[in-house]
Amino acid sequence: MTSLLTSNTTDAPMTDALETRTTVTLTVNGREVTATKGEMLIAAADRVGTYIPRFCYHPRMEPVGVCRMCLVEVDGPRGATLQPACYIQVGEGMVVNTESEKVKKAQDGVLEFLLANHPLDCPVCDKGGECPLQDQTLAHGSGETRFIEEKRHFPKPIEIGELVLLDRERCIQCSRCTRFASEVAGDAQIDFAGRGDNIEVAPSPTEPFDSVFSGNTVQICPVGALTAKPYRFTARPWDLEQVESTCTTCAVGCRVAVQSSSNRLTRVLGMDSEAVNHGWLCDKGRFAIDSVVGIDEAPLTDSARRIMEPMIRRNGELETATWGEALREAARIISSASTPAAVGAIGGAALTNEGAFAWQRFFRGVVGTDSIDAQYGDGLDPVLVAALPRATINEAAEACTVVLLTGDLREELPVLFLRLREGLVKGLLVVRTWPNQWPLSKRPFVFSPSIFLRPSSSQRCVAATSTEHWTWGSLRTWRPGNSLLPRPVVRHWSSSER
Repeated sequence: MTSLLTSNTTDAPMTDALETRTTVTLTVNGREVTATKGEMLIAAADRVGTYIPRFCYHPRMEPVGVCRMCLVEVDGPRGATLQPACYIQVGEGMVVNTESEKVKKAQDGVLEFLLANHPLDCPVCDKGGECPLQDQTLAHGSGETRFIEEKRHFPKPIEIGELVLLDRERCIQCSRCTRFASEVAGDAQIDFAGRGDNIEVAPSPTEPFDSVFSGNTVQICPVGALTAKPYRFTARPWDLEQVESTCTTCAVGCRVAVQSSSNRLTRVLGMDSEAVNHGWLCDKGRFAIDSVVGIDEAPLTDSARRIMEPMIRRNGELETATWGEALREAARIISSASTPAAVGAIGGAALTNEGAFAWQRFFRGVVGTDSIDAQYGDGLDPVLVAALPRATINEAAEACTVVLLTGDLREELPVLFLRLREGLVKGLLVVRTWPNQWPLSKRPFVFSPSIFLRPSSSQRCVAATSTEHWTWGSLRTWRPGNSLLPRPVVRHWSSSER
Protein backbone atom coordinates (compact mmCIF):
# COMPACT_ATOMS: atom_id res chain seq x y z
CA MET A 1 0.00 0.00 0.00
CA THR A 2 1.24 3.49 -0.81
CA SER A 3 0.02 6.80 0.55
CA LEU A 4 0.13 8.35 -2.93
CA LEU A 5 -3.46 8.64 -4.12
CA THR A 6 -3.91 8.06 -7.83
CA SER A 7 -6.75 9.52 -9.84
CA ASN A 8 -8.98 7.42 -12.04
CA THR A 9 -8.29 9.90 -14.81
CA THR A 10 -5.38 8.97 -17.06
CA ASP A 11 -3.05 11.81 -17.98
CA ALA A 12 -2.17 12.01 -21.66
CA PRO A 13 1.61 12.57 -21.28
CA MET A 14 2.01 9.04 -19.86
CA THR A 15 0.16 7.09 -22.55
CA ASP A 16 3.09 6.39 -24.86
CA ALA A 17 5.88 6.37 -22.29
CA LEU A 18 6.92 2.76 -22.92
CA GLU A 19 6.80 3.21 -26.68
CA THR A 20 9.22 6.14 -26.72
CA ARG A 21 11.83 4.60 -24.39
CA THR A 22 14.08 1.58 -24.60
CA THR A 23 12.40 -1.45 -23.05
CA VAL A 24 13.73 -4.62 -21.46
CA THR A 25 12.15 -8.00 -20.84
CA LEU A 26 12.32 -9.74 -17.47
CA THR A 27 10.57 -12.56 -15.66
CA VAL A 28 8.57 -11.89 -12.48
CA ASN A 29 7.18 -14.93 -10.66
CA GLY A 30 7.45 -17.00 -13.83
CA ARG A 31 5.67 -14.41 -15.98
CA GLU A 32 7.49 -12.54 -18.73
CA VAL A 33 6.93 -8.77 -18.52
CA THR A 34 8.21 -5.67 -20.30
CA ALA A 35 9.59 -2.65 -18.46
CA THR A 36 11.35 0.61 -19.26
CA LYS A 37 15.12 0.46 -19.13
CA GLY A 38 16.31 2.16 -15.93
CA GLU A 39 12.96 1.69 -14.17
CA MET A 40 13.05 0.53 -10.58
CA LEU A 41 12.00 -3.08 -10.14
CA ILE A 42 9.29 -2.21 -7.60
CA ALA A 43 7.71 0.30 -10.01
CA ALA A 44 7.79 -2.19 -12.88
CA ALA A 45 6.14 -4.81 -10.67
CA ASP A 46 3.41 -2.36 -9.65
CA ARG A 47 2.65 -1.58 -13.26
CA VAL A 48 2.08 -5.23 -14.17
CA GLY A 49 -0.05 -5.91 -11.09
CA THR A 50 2.52 -7.60 -8.81
CA TYR A 51 2.50 -5.86 -5.45
CA ILE A 52 5.74 -5.88 -3.45
CA PRO A 53 5.32 -4.72 0.16
CA ARG A 54 7.21 -1.56 1.08
CA PHE A 55 7.52 1.21 3.65
CA CYS A 56 10.31 3.59 2.64
CA TYR A 57 9.66 3.58 -1.11
CA HIS A 58 7.70 6.45 -2.62
CA PRO A 59 7.35 6.86 -6.39
CA ARG A 60 7.94 10.63 -6.25
CA MET A 61 11.14 10.49 -4.19
CA GLU A 62 14.59 9.01 -4.68
CA PRO A 63 14.92 5.39 -3.45
CA VAL A 64 16.91 4.68 -0.30
CA GLY A 65 16.27 1.01 0.48
CA VAL A 66 16.27 1.45 4.26
CA CYS A 67 13.21 -0.52 5.39
CA ARG A 68 14.12 -3.84 3.70
CA MET A 69 10.46 -4.77 3.43
CA CYS A 70 10.69 -4.96 -0.38
CA LEU A 71 13.35 -7.69 -0.49
CA VAL A 72 12.89 -10.01 -3.47
CA GLU A 73 14.86 -12.93 -4.84
CA VAL A 74 16.90 -12.11 -7.96
CA ASP A 75 18.81 -14.77 -9.89
CA GLY A 76 22.47 -13.98 -10.49
CA PRO A 77 25.82 -15.61 -11.32
CA ARG A 78 26.08 -16.87 -7.72
CA GLY A 79 22.50 -18.01 -7.49
CA ALA A 80 19.41 -16.29 -6.15
CA THR A 81 20.05 -13.46 -3.67
CA LEU A 82 17.77 -11.13 -1.73
CA GLN A 83 17.82 -7.56 -3.03
CA PRO A 84 15.65 -4.50 -2.30
CA ALA A 85 13.22 -4.06 -5.18
CA CYS A 86 13.06 -0.30 -4.63
CA TYR A 87 16.81 0.10 -5.12
CA ILE A 88 17.65 -2.02 -8.17
CA GLN A 89 16.83 -1.28 -11.77
CA VAL A 90 15.28 -3.76 -14.15
CA GLY A 91 17.63 -5.47 -16.56
CA GLU A 92 17.35 -7.56 -19.69
CA GLY A 93 16.73 -11.20 -18.82
CA MET A 94 16.38 -10.55 -15.08
CA VAL A 95 14.58 -13.33 -13.18
CA VAL A 96 12.71 -12.20 -10.06
CA ASN A 97 10.72 -14.11 -7.45
CA THR A 98 8.64 -12.11 -5.00
CA GLU A 99 6.88 -15.07 -3.34
CA SER A 100 9.62 -17.58 -2.47
CA GLU A 101 10.04 -19.00 1.03
CA LYS A 102 13.24 -17.00 1.45
CA VAL A 103 11.38 -13.79 0.60
CA LYS A 104 8.51 -14.60 2.96
CA LYS A 105 10.93 -15.34 5.79
CA ALA A 106 12.70 -12.00 5.22
CA GLN A 107 9.41 -10.09 5.21
CA ASP A 108 8.30 -11.84 8.38
CA GLY A 109 11.59 -10.93 10.06
CA VAL A 110 11.36 -7.26 9.10
CA LEU A 111 7.82 -7.03 10.47
CA GLU A 112 8.79 -8.82 13.68
CA PHE A 113 11.51 -6.28 14.38
CA LEU A 114 9.26 -3.33 13.51
CA LEU A 115 6.54 -4.58 15.86
CA ALA A 116 8.92 -5.29 18.73
CA ASN A 117 8.37 -1.78 20.09
CA HIS A 118 5.43 -0.65 17.99
CA PRO A 119 2.18 -0.17 19.96
CA LEU A 120 -0.43 -2.81 19.13
CA ASP A 121 -3.41 -0.54 19.74
CA CYS A 122 -4.69 -0.07 16.21
CA PRO A 123 -8.28 0.69 17.32
CA VAL A 124 -7.14 3.94 18.97
CA CYS A 125 -4.57 4.90 16.34
CA ASP A 126 -5.62 7.63 13.92
CA LYS A 127 -4.07 5.64 11.05
CA GLY A 128 -6.12 2.54 11.77
CA GLY A 129 -7.93 1.28 8.70
CA GLU A 130 -5.55 2.89 6.19
CA CYS A 131 -2.22 1.82 7.69
CA PRO A 132 0.34 0.03 5.46
CA LEU A 133 1.99 -1.50 8.54
CA GLN A 134 -1.35 -2.90 9.66
CA ASP A 135 -2.17 -4.24 6.20
CA GLN A 136 1.25 -5.77 5.56
CA THR A 137 1.40 -7.37 9.00
CA LEU A 138 -1.88 -9.13 8.25
CA ALA A 139 -0.66 -10.15 4.80
CA HIS A 140 2.98 -11.06 5.49
CA GLY A 141 3.47 -11.25 9.27
CA SER A 142 3.55 -14.36 11.45
CA GLY A 143 0.55 -13.44 13.60
CA GLU A 144 2.42 -13.84 16.90
CA THR A 145 5.46 -12.35 18.60
CA ARG A 146 8.43 -13.80 20.46
CA PHE A 147 9.11 -10.56 22.33
CA ILE A 148 7.79 -10.46 25.88
CA GLU A 149 9.75 -7.44 27.13
CA GLU A 150 8.13 -4.10 27.91
CA LYS A 151 7.83 -1.86 24.86
CA ARG A 152 9.42 1.57 24.75
CA HIS A 153 7.27 4.50 25.81
CA PHE A 154 7.58 8.20 25.02
CA PRO A 155 5.50 11.26 25.90
CA LYS A 156 2.92 11.78 23.16
CA PRO A 157 1.79 13.45 21.11
CA ILE A 158 4.49 16.06 20.55
CA GLU A 159 3.42 19.21 18.75
CA ILE A 160 6.29 19.65 16.28
CA GLY A 161 4.39 22.25 14.28
CA GLU A 162 1.19 24.22 14.23
CA LEU A 163 -0.55 21.49 12.21
CA VAL A 164 1.46 18.31 12.81
CA LEU A 165 1.71 16.02 15.85
CA LEU A 166 4.41 13.37 16.38
CA ASP A 167 3.98 10.02 18.15
CA ARG A 168 7.51 8.63 18.46
CA GLU A 169 6.32 5.22 19.65
CA ARG A 170 4.73 4.54 16.27
CA CYS A 171 7.60 5.73 14.04
CA ILE A 172 9.28 2.95 12.00
CA GLN A 173 12.16 5.16 10.70
CA CYS A 174 11.18 4.77 7.04
CA SER A 175 12.57 8.30 6.37
CA ARG A 176 9.69 9.31 4.11
CA CYS A 177 8.98 12.50 6.05
CA THR A 178 12.61 13.59 6.38
CA ARG A 179 13.30 12.86 2.72
CA PHE A 180 10.27 14.85 1.63
CA ALA A 181 11.32 17.79 3.78
CA SER A 182 14.87 17.93 2.41
CA GLU A 183 14.53 16.41 -1.05
CA VAL A 184 11.17 17.68 -2.30
CA ALA A 185 10.27 20.76 -0.24
CA GLY A 186 13.80 21.93 0.51
CA ASP A 187 12.81 22.62 4.14
CA ALA A 188 14.98 20.28 6.19
CA GLN A 189 13.20 21.23 9.40
CA ILE A 190 12.78 17.63 10.55
CA ASP A 191 15.46 14.96 10.53
CA PHE A 192 16.63 11.90 12.40
CA ALA A 193 18.24 12.37 15.80
CA GLY A 194 20.11 9.73 17.81
CA ARG A 195 21.64 6.44 16.71
CA GLY A 196 20.77 2.76 16.76
CA ASP A 197 17.63 1.88 18.67
CA ASN A 198 17.48 5.46 19.99
CA ILE A 199 17.01 7.02 16.56
CA GLU A 200 13.88 9.14 16.20
CA VAL A 201 12.37 11.84 14.03
CA ALA A 202 12.80 15.26 15.58
CA PRO A 203 12.27 18.87 14.53
CA SER A 204 14.97 21.50 14.71
CA PRO A 205 15.81 22.27 18.36
CA THR A 206 15.47 25.99 17.66
CA GLU A 207 12.62 26.18 15.13
CA PRO A 208 9.18 24.55 14.81
CA PHE A 209 8.17 22.49 11.79
CA ASP A 210 6.45 25.35 9.98
CA SER A 211 6.95 24.32 6.36
CA VAL A 212 4.15 25.34 4.00
CA PHE A 213 4.15 21.71 2.84
CA SER A 214 4.09 20.01 6.26
CA GLY A 215 0.80 18.22 5.60
CA ASN A 216 2.44 16.06 2.93
CA THR A 217 4.56 14.35 5.59
CA VAL A 218 1.35 13.29 7.34
CA GLN A 219 -0.16 11.87 4.15
CA ILE A 220 2.92 9.85 3.16
CA CYS A 221 3.65 8.55 6.68
CA PRO A 222 2.96 4.78 6.51
CA VAL A 223 2.00 4.59 10.19
CA GLY A 224 0.36 6.83 12.79
CA ALA A 225 3.58 8.59 13.77
CA LEU A 226 2.63 11.88 12.12
CA THR A 227 -0.96 13.06 12.33
CA ALA A 228 -2.73 16.26 11.31
CA LYS A 229 -4.26 18.23 14.16
CA PRO A 230 -7.36 19.34 12.20
CA TYR A 231 -8.26 15.75 11.24
CA ARG A 232 -7.02 13.80 14.27
CA PHE A 233 -9.76 11.62 15.81
CA THR A 234 -12.55 13.17 13.72
CA ALA A 235 -13.48 10.18 11.53
CA ARG A 236 -12.55 6.64 10.51
CA PRO A 237 -11.44 5.97 6.93
CA TRP A 238 -14.22 3.44 6.31
CA ASP A 239 -16.79 6.10 7.23
CA LEU A 240 -15.47 8.62 4.72
CA GLU A 241 -17.07 9.45 1.41
CA GLN A 242 -14.64 10.64 -1.24
CA VAL A 243 -14.88 12.63 -4.46
CA GLU A 244 -12.14 13.79 -6.79
CA SER A 245 -11.88 17.52 -7.26
CA THR A 246 -9.57 20.40 -8.06
CA CYS A 247 -8.03 22.67 -5.45
CA THR A 248 -9.00 26.31 -6.02
CA THR A 249 -6.81 27.91 -3.37
CA CYS A 250 -4.46 29.15 -6.11
CA ALA A 251 -4.15 28.94 -9.89
CA VAL A 252 -2.12 25.71 -9.99
CA GLY A 253 -5.26 23.55 -9.79
CA CYS A 254 -3.89 20.56 -7.88
CA ARG A 255 -5.83 17.32 -8.09
CA VAL A 256 -7.31 16.46 -4.71
CA ALA A 257 -9.54 13.94 -2.97
CA VAL A 258 -12.17 15.64 -0.82
CA GLN A 259 -13.41 13.41 1.99
CA SER A 260 -16.46 13.89 4.17
CA SER A 261 -18.20 12.14 7.03
CA SER A 262 -21.81 12.63 8.11
CA ASN A 263 -22.18 15.25 5.38
CA ARG A 264 -19.30 17.36 6.75
CA LEU A 265 -15.91 17.98 5.16
CA THR A 266 -13.18 16.27 7.15
CA ARG A 267 -10.05 15.98 5.03
CA VAL A 268 -8.38 16.90 1.73
CA LEU A 269 -5.67 14.64 0.30
CA GLY A 270 -3.38 15.18 -2.65
CA MET A 271 -3.89 12.91 -5.65
CA ASP A 272 -1.11 12.01 -8.02
CA SER A 273 -1.38 13.93 -11.27
CA GLU A 274 1.52 13.59 -13.69
CA ALA A 275 0.57 16.87 -15.36
CA VAL A 276 0.09 18.98 -12.23
CA ASN A 277 0.97 18.27 -8.60
CA HIS A 278 2.57 14.79 -8.44
CA GLY A 279 0.45 14.10 -5.36
CA TRP A 280 1.72 17.04 -3.31
CA LEU A 281 -0.37 19.83 -1.75
CA CYS A 282 0.46 23.00 0.12
CA ASP A 283 -0.94 23.40 3.62
CA LYS A 284 -3.29 26.16 2.49
CA GLY A 285 -4.94 23.85 -0.01
CA ARG A 286 -4.95 20.91 2.40
CA PHE A 287 -6.26 22.60 5.53
CA ALA A 288 -8.34 25.48 4.13
CA ILE A 289 -11.49 23.41 4.71
CA ASP A 290 -11.46 24.69 8.29
CA SER A 291 -13.07 27.87 6.98
CA VAL A 292 -16.04 25.97 5.54
CA VAL A 293 -16.64 23.38 8.25
CA GLY A 294 -19.24 25.43 10.10
CA ILE A 295 -20.18 27.37 13.17
CA ASP A 296 -20.05 24.54 15.69
CA GLU A 297 -16.53 23.56 14.63
CA ALA A 298 -14.89 26.97 14.85
CA PRO A 299 -17.16 29.50 16.57
CA LEU A 300 -14.45 32.18 16.89
CA THR A 301 -13.06 32.10 13.35
CA ASP A 302 -14.22 33.20 9.93
CA SER A 303 -16.18 29.97 9.55
CA ALA A 304 -18.62 31.31 12.14
CA ARG A 305 -19.70 33.89 9.57
CA ARG A 306 -20.11 31.37 6.79
CA ILE A 307 -23.63 31.06 5.40
CA MET A 308 -24.53 27.41 5.95
CA GLU A 309 -27.94 27.46 4.24
CA PRO A 310 -29.70 29.53 1.55
CA MET A 311 -31.06 32.92 2.55
CA ILE A 312 -33.53 35.24 0.80
CA ARG A 313 -33.86 38.95 1.45
CA ARG A 314 -37.47 39.79 2.32
CA ASN A 315 -38.49 43.29 3.43
CA GLY A 316 -34.84 44.22 3.76
CA GLU A 317 -33.97 41.30 6.03
CA LEU A 318 -32.20 38.03 5.19
CA GLU A 319 -34.32 35.00 6.04
CA THR A 320 -33.43 31.31 5.95
CA ALA A 321 -34.90 29.41 3.01
CA THR A 322 -34.74 26.00 1.41
CA TRP A 323 -32.67 25.35 -1.71
CA GLY A 324 -35.86 25.07 -3.74
CA GLU A 325 -37.09 28.46 -2.56
CA ALA A 326 -33.71 30.06 -3.19
CA LEU A 327 -33.39 28.68 -6.71
CA ARG A 328 -36.94 29.72 -7.58
CA GLU A 329 -36.24 33.23 -6.30
CA ALA A 330 -33.03 33.44 -8.34
CA ALA A 331 -34.91 32.27 -11.43
CA ARG A 332 -37.63 34.87 -10.80
CA ILE A 333 -35.11 37.71 -10.52
CA ILE A 334 -33.35 36.67 -13.74
CA SER A 335 -36.58 36.17 -15.67
CA SER A 336 -37.91 39.56 -14.52
CA ALA A 337 -35.22 41.33 -16.54
CA SER A 338 -36.60 43.26 -19.49
CA THR A 339 -34.51 41.25 -21.96
CA PRO A 340 -31.93 38.46 -21.60
CA ALA A 341 -29.27 40.96 -22.66
CA ALA A 342 -30.03 42.93 -19.50
CA VAL A 343 -28.52 40.09 -17.45
CA GLY A 344 -24.75 39.95 -17.00
CA ALA A 345 -22.48 37.43 -15.29
CA ILE A 346 -18.94 37.72 -13.95
CA GLY A 347 -16.98 34.58 -13.08
CA GLY A 348 -14.54 34.50 -10.20
CA ALA A 349 -10.80 34.03 -10.73
CA ALA A 350 -10.80 30.96 -8.45
CA LEU A 351 -13.20 28.94 -10.61
CA THR A 352 -11.95 25.70 -12.10
CA ASN A 353 -12.05 25.33 -15.88
CA GLU A 354 -15.04 23.01 -15.49
CA GLY A 355 -16.86 25.47 -13.23
CA ALA A 356 -16.20 28.38 -15.58
CA PHE A 357 -17.46 26.36 -18.54
CA ALA A 358 -20.62 25.38 -16.64
CA TRP A 359 -21.64 28.90 -15.61
CA GLN A 360 -20.97 30.45 -19.03
CA ARG A 361 -22.95 27.66 -20.67
CA PHE A 362 -25.83 28.27 -18.25
CA PHE A 363 -25.97 32.01 -18.94
CA ARG A 364 -25.54 31.63 -22.68
CA GLY A 365 -27.72 28.59 -23.22
CA VAL A 366 -30.40 28.92 -20.53
CA VAL A 367 -30.61 32.63 -19.72
CA GLY A 368 -29.76 33.68 -23.27
CA THR A 369 -27.21 36.42 -22.62
CA ASP A 370 -23.76 36.94 -24.03
CA SER A 371 -22.89 39.56 -21.41
CA ILE A 372 -20.40 37.43 -19.51
CA ASP A 373 -16.90 38.20 -18.31
CA ALA A 374 -14.29 36.72 -16.00
CA GLN A 375 -11.70 37.99 -13.57
CA TYR A 376 -8.11 37.17 -14.38
CA GLY A 377 -6.99 37.66 -10.79
CA ASP A 378 -3.32 38.27 -11.62
CA GLY A 379 -3.40 42.03 -12.11
CA LEU A 380 -1.96 41.85 -15.63
CA ASP A 381 -3.53 43.39 -18.70
CA PRO A 382 -5.65 40.66 -20.40
CA VAL A 383 -4.32 41.80 -23.78
CA LEU A 384 -0.76 41.08 -22.66
CA VAL A 385 -1.70 37.76 -21.09
CA ALA A 386 -3.50 36.61 -24.23
CA ALA A 387 -0.43 37.43 -26.34
CA LEU A 388 1.97 35.30 -24.31
CA PRO A 389 2.71 31.70 -25.32
CA ARG A 390 1.11 29.04 -23.16
CA ALA A 391 3.08 26.40 -21.28
CA THR A 392 2.03 23.47 -19.14
CA ILE A 393 3.48 22.85 -15.69
CA ASN A 394 5.45 19.92 -17.05
CA GLU A 395 6.87 22.10 -19.82
CA ALA A 396 7.91 24.73 -17.28
CA ALA A 397 9.61 22.15 -15.06
CA GLU A 398 11.45 20.65 -18.04
CA ALA A 399 12.35 23.91 -19.78
CA CYS A 400 15.86 25.30 -20.13
CA THR A 401 14.96 28.74 -18.76
CA VAL A 402 12.01 30.09 -16.77
CA VAL A 403 11.39 33.77 -15.99
CA LEU A 404 9.43 34.54 -12.81
CA LEU A 405 7.45 37.76 -12.49
CA THR A 406 6.15 36.91 -9.02
CA GLY A 407 7.73 37.96 -5.76
CA ASP A 408 7.35 34.77 -3.74
CA LEU A 409 6.43 31.72 -5.76
CA ARG A 410 6.34 29.47 -2.71
CA GLU A 411 3.71 31.70 -1.13
CA GLU A 412 1.61 32.44 -4.23
CA LEU A 413 1.84 29.16 -6.20
CA PRO A 414 3.34 26.68 -3.74
CA VAL A 415 3.10 23.44 -5.72
CA LEU A 416 4.46 25.12 -8.86
CA PHE A 417 7.39 26.09 -6.65
CA LEU A 418 7.92 22.38 -5.89
CA ARG A 419 7.79 21.49 -9.58
CA LEU A 420 10.30 24.20 -10.51
CA ARG A 421 12.53 23.08 -7.66
CA GLU A 422 12.42 19.62 -9.18
CA GLY A 423 13.52 21.18 -12.47
CA LEU A 424 16.32 23.12 -10.80
CA VAL A 425 17.79 19.88 -9.51
CA LYS A 426 18.01 18.77 -13.15
CA GLY A 427 19.63 22.02 -14.33
CA LEU A 428 16.72 24.39 -15.02
CA LEU A 429 17.74 28.07 -15.11
CA VAL A 430 15.29 30.35 -13.26
CA VAL A 431 15.53 34.11 -13.81
CA ARG A 432 13.77 36.17 -11.17
CA THR A 433 12.52 39.73 -11.45
CA TRP A 434 12.17 40.35 -7.72
CA PRO A 435 14.75 41.63 -5.23
CA ASN A 436 13.92 39.47 -2.22
CA GLN A 437 15.77 36.31 -1.21
CA TRP A 438 14.12 33.02 -2.06
CA PRO A 439 14.79 29.37 -1.15
CA LEU A 440 16.08 28.36 -4.58
CA SER A 441 18.95 30.86 -4.69
CA LYS A 442 21.37 28.62 -2.81
CA ARG A 443 23.35 25.53 -3.64
CA PRO A 444 23.07 22.80 -4.89
CA PHE A 445 21.15 24.54 -7.66
CA VAL A 446 22.63 26.10 -10.76
CA PHE A 447 23.26 29.83 -10.71
CA SER A 448 19.94 31.66 -10.97
CA PRO A 449 20.34 35.28 -12.12
CA SER A 450 18.04 38.08 -11.02
CA ILE A 451 16.72 41.03 -13.02
CA PHE A 452 15.31 43.39 -10.43
CA LEU A 453 12.40 45.46 -11.73
CA ARG A 454 11.12 48.77 -10.53
CA PRO A 455 7.84 48.57 -8.56
CA SER A 456 4.70 48.20 -10.71
CA SER A 457 6.71 47.50 -13.86
CA SER A 458 5.75 43.83 -14.33
CA GLN A 459 3.32 44.68 -17.14
CA ARG A 460 6.02 46.58 -19.01
CA CYS A 461 8.33 43.61 -18.62
CA VAL A 462 5.64 41.31 -20.02
CA ALA A 463 5.15 43.71 -22.90
CA ALA A 464 8.88 43.62 -23.57
CA THR A 465 8.90 39.83 -23.66
CA SER A 466 6.11 39.91 -26.24
CA THR A 467 8.19 41.79 -28.83
CA GLU A 468 9.93 40.00 -31.64
CA HIS A 469 13.32 41.29 -30.44
CA TRP A 470 13.21 39.43 -27.11
CA THR A 471 13.87 35.71 -26.66
CA TRP A 472 13.92 33.55 -23.55
CA GLY A 473 17.29 32.10 -24.48
CA SER A 474 18.90 35.53 -24.53
CA LEU A 475 18.55 35.72 -20.75
CA ARG A 476 21.46 33.33 -20.38
CA THR A 477 23.78 36.03 -21.72
CA TRP A 478 21.93 39.09 -20.38
CA ARG A 479 24.16 41.60 -18.60
CA PRO A 480 23.96 45.29 -17.58
CA GLY A 481 23.61 47.55 -20.59
CA ASN A 482 21.73 44.99 -22.65
CA SER A 483 18.89 46.79 -24.42
CA LEU A 484 16.48 43.85 -24.56
CA LEU A 485 14.42 45.30 -21.69
CA PRO A 486 13.22 48.92 -21.43
CA ARG A 487 15.71 50.87 -19.30
CA PRO A 488 13.07 52.38 -16.94
CA VAL A 489 11.93 48.85 -16.07
CA VAL A 490 15.26 47.50 -14.87
CA ARG A 491 16.62 48.86 -11.60
CA HIS A 492 19.80 46.85 -11.23
CA TRP A 493 21.35 43.48 -11.91
CA SER A 494 22.55 41.17 -9.16
CA SER A 495 24.83 38.17 -9.53
CA SER A 496 25.66 37.77 -5.86
CA GLU A 497 23.25 34.94 -5.06
CA ARG A 498 24.53 31.39 -5.38
